[in-house]
Amino acid sequence: MEFKKICNKSQDPFEYLFSEDSMQTGSLKEKIKDSSSEKSENELKKNNLINDSDSEESEFEWEDFDIYFKNTLINNSEKEYDLETTIEQKVEINNKRRRHGITKNDRKLRLEIHKLHLLCLISHSSLRNYFCRDKRIHAKLKSILPNEIQQLFNPDKRISQYRKSKMFMNALRATVNIWKRKFKKNKYGISKPFWTISEPNNEYIKKSYDNISCFDDFLTAAEQLQGSRDLGAQLFVALLDSNNVNARLTVFLQPLSYKFDKSSSLHNSISTTSNKNNNNIEFKDNYIYKNTSKNLDITNNFENRNKIEQIELSKYSKSNLLSTSNNFSDLLNDNESDIEESLHPIYWTEALNPSTQKWIFVDPMVSYLVGKPSKMESLISKSKNSLSYIISFDRNGYVKDVTRRYTKHFNSKIKKQRIDSIDEGKKWWEKVLNFYRLDYISQPFDIIEDEEFLERQTYEKIPKSVKDLKNHPLFIIERHLKREQIISSKKPCSYVTIKVNGNQVKEPIFYRKDIITVLSAGKWYQRGRKIKFGEQPMKIVPKYKEFALQNESESTIKHNTIGLYSESQTELYIPPPVVNGKVPKNSYGNLDIFVSSMIPKGAVHLPFPGISRAAKFLGIDYADTVIGFKFEKKRSLPIIKGIIIAQEFEEAVYLTFKIMEEEKNEKTSEKMKEIILMRWRQKVTTNDYHRLKKYDNSEKTTYFGFKEVPEFKKEELVQNVFKSVASSYDKMNDIMSLGIHRLWKDEFVQRLDPGTLDGEPMDLLDVAGGTGDIAFRLLDHATDIHFDTQTKVKCVDLNPEMLEIGKKRLENSRYKYSKRIDFFIQNAENLVDIPSSSINIYTIAFGIRNCTQIMNVLKEAYRVLKPGGIFSCLEFSKISLAPLEAIYNYYTFHIIPIIGHIVVGDRDSYQYLAESIAKHFDQKTFSKMMKDAGFKLVGDGYHNLSFGIAAIHTGIKL
Repeated sequence: MEFKKICNKSQDPFEYLFSEDSMQTGSLKEKIKDSSSEKSENELKKNNLINDSDSEESEFEWEDFDIYFKNTLINNSEKEYDLETTIEQKVEINNKRRRHGITKNDRKLRLEIHKLHLLCLISHSSLRNYFCRDKRIHAKLKSILPNEIQQLFNPDKRISQYRKSKMFMNALRATVNIWKRKFKKNKYGISKPFWTISEPNNEYIKKSYDNISCFDDFLTAAEQLQGSRDLGAQLFVALLDSNNVNARLTVFLQPLSYKFDKSSSLHNSISTTSNKNNNNIEFKDNYIYKNTSKNLDITNNFENRNKIEQIELSKYSKSNLLSTSNNFSDLLNDNESDIEESLHPIYWTEALNPSTQKWIFVDPMVSYLVGKPSKMESLISKSKNSLSYIISFDRNGYVKDVTRRYTKHFNSKIKKQRIDSIDEGKKWWEKVLNFYRLDYISQPFDIIEDEEFLERQTYEKIPKSVKDLKNHPLFIIERHLKREQIISSKKPCSYVTIKVNGNQVKEPIFYRKDIITVLSAGKWYQRGRKIKFGEQPMKIVPKYKEFALQNESESTIKHNTIGLYSESQTELYIPPPVVNGKVPKNSYGNLDIFVSSMIPKGAVHLPFPGISRAAKFLGIDYADTVIGFKFEKKRSLPIIKGIIIAQEFEEAVYLTFKIMEEEKNEKTSEKMKEIILMRWRQKVTTNDYHRLKKYDNSEKTTYFGFKEVPEFKKEELVQNVFKSVASSYDKMNDIMSLGIHRLWKDEFVQRLDPGTLDGEPMDLLDVAGGTGDIAFRLLDHATDIHFDTQTKVKCVDLNPEMLEIGKKRLENSRYKYSKRIDFFIQNAENLVDIPSSSINIYTIAFGIRNCTQIMNVLKEAYRVLKPGGIFSCLEFSKISLAPLEAIYNYYTFHIIPIIGHIVVGDRDSYQYLAESIAKHFDQKTFSKMMKDAGFKLVGDGYHNLSFGIAAIHTGIKL
């Protein structure tokens, strides 16, 4: 459990990232919708003649707003202009300034920032949960509860379960009341962030928010019992934990939205306000904002927006509010504190009732509710917020998503705001949660909790508005169907009332499970099926734009539309068989093999690049195999992979192909030998002086972190660092990357795709990988993805302690009795035991920056690789997103050494590792070094991960 408590830590300086003044990127420009195009689109929908697959993004279509024109109208509103002049001015300006649509990269950037923000919030909460479980904190807090309450938490075993449950609930309420009197709120907690362009008020943040930068600060707060409401909720968990109550720290995560909607931009959430005879209350529509400082002017001081309390007053008019302002002052001052924040908490507690084995909601800092989780949704909605992610941390650091407990509208309202509402986001979110539950053993209360969530999902009511039905996982209306969807059942499960021309009309609602996918004849053909004779299309849709343009001269719908069919209207496509060794071909001289069933009877598919040369050499009839299409420069190009031949010629063609490939490799090898000998002769004759001087390192210096040291000493210093941290190396990487390094390593291996090459196993080399983290991943990928049990990996490292960690992991792995992995000592700058041209893939992860002569490492990599072999390096790099650079640098240099001191008692080693990241080359410089070493770069030579925090560099030996 020690690993779970340590590996996912963020620090409190990141609280800046979670406040409303954080993540100050993005655009605040008004979205504009073209009403006329929307109207014509709706008319086409009624005839089932448009593609509605992108309709979910229609309301966010444009993000540019003509501010100049708006200001011009305002400034000139007092002047007199005739109608003709005004219209001419508008047209002229609109022609000069066009609207810019939200691009794919804009959406991708927001999604990545949303993911990063989520990881930071989770890591921050994980660290606070770890602090809450410390016995030193428990010792400070345990005495707060009197013996009578402690006895209620631990009753006599002879008492009935019903009575025990009542005693437990009474004890929780009493504890909340005691905590309410004991803990003083004098700081602000985390608040909802927005996309905005204003600069943060750093001095105000430092003064008015908790400054918990390490465990000692947290311990001091436990002694003083004062701070933000978030800190109070966290310490309340520690209080219950100290009294043997199984308590979970629950947090309402509020990451920056990945959507381009009005609610995610600050200027749409807080607009210009006006004073209404009240020095502290200001109005905007159905909301009031209360100043938290007597000298605060929220009309003029836009930066201090996070000091504003926002409360929904849907039941009150402005006139009624003025007459009852005293009552609302009581409401706002409910906590008897100068700190005024949202009506809902960010942190609270879930305590396990041992009698019922159910988790009890406890809010000790804001609403003081016990056992009423349904109230949370209304509190959050009153603050104009969205209940999106709620997760709980138990006493062992395990995480569980408990959002369903706190909402009755998860499917209709909440899920749309979450990242798991999209396919790729669902897999990512599951992967993140699974990372925090790696070795979790299910308990009886988990079964009860899961049944509760399932019941809430089953009995969730059918939405009664079109907005809530949009993208609903269980229900759908016909207008929300995509281009290639129809509803099989015409019997609706309910109705939604809408207004059409002022009249109320009932629109039927159907189960989403009744949706049938319908495809065109061409798409069914690509799935190995054809339309049955006499079948009529179930749906008629317009052709895609590029195909419709081809028939531009035809004005009838017949030529500009296409029919769609269901799977039940199709049958398996049976291609013509091979006759007398002749392979059937299409009009293009090749053969479509989109699925295996499309291979003709009596034929075989040989999917090897260049194998057609062997068939030509033998004079055997063959057809190139088209397995799909790719789109480049607005053109559809076939993807050809291998050939189709008659079965009787398979062995002859394959053997001929192998012989031809071996001859080709021999010629390539001979040519490379000639080039190497020529270069060596040039080096010997022209660079003798420089070659000899290279071995004289007595006067040369290099950098060990930020320190300048002699070259011959760096290796020893690096050895000492890794000798010190070997036992906690994986934890160290978890800390330095917030646990994301595991995702980086997974992508690193997936991009290499190690496994059988042309039917032959690979020889892999992992350098500076003593713990085996990359080596085991390489073997797992080859085994699980390619079913390759022959590929081998050599794992080398200069540090014996690191290699011992890898050998211990080998003893507990599935490769214990195999000879597929070998650990031994080797210097990356001089791989004396690795023959030249013997390796298919060379990997080095988070190690090359620690080498003395990086250029020598690259040259050795080039030497040991076979022609066509791949060099791939995963390393920390330079961040590419300017707004995150300052936060990342602060975290690297100030937080990592502190955590190193707390976790393993070694601050200096962590300080060096942070400095080595800063001194390492940027992506372009390192790519140029690879090119100078002889590698052919793949693309630009690098692929950024997490905005350049790390990068994968890839080169090929020609």
